[in-house]
Amino acid sequence: MIEMKNSCVQFMFAYQKKDVPLMMSFCDQGGEVYFKPLGENGKGIIGGLGKDLWTLLIECFPDIDNTVDAIVSEGENVRCQVLISGMQAKDFAGIESKGKHFESDHIFIFHLNNKNKIDRVEIEWNHSDFVKQLS
Repeated sequence: MIEMKNSCVQFMFAYQKKDVPLMMSFCDQGGEVYFKPLGENGKGIIGGLGKDLWTLLIECFPDIDNTVDAIVSEGENVRCQVLISGMQAKDFAGIESKGKHFESDHIFIFHLNNKNKIDRVEIEWNHSDFVKQLS
């Protein structure tokens, strides 16, 4: 379990450093990603939709940051409670940039394969509050 937690911490640290290639190095590129608030549009492949969305977030919120509040092993999964924040510099997913700052609690639920690579991740957040903070 400690190795699983370490991989998830390293992924979040790479995200904090805004290093998408490093984030991807902790993942199975063909694994599943699900950004739950986006419904069916939020389901995809880590090396596709995941990589693209994280790259776009970093581009649109160049000071994006995360603070890991807790990491808990739950059976075969690792749950990370994370505060993500940043100031919008470019339009993002239909949200016009007004230069506003957001802070949003996120839950990442990771699953790792037998090679200690993230092969499934589900991410949850309050999307309506995210949009409200930026509007």
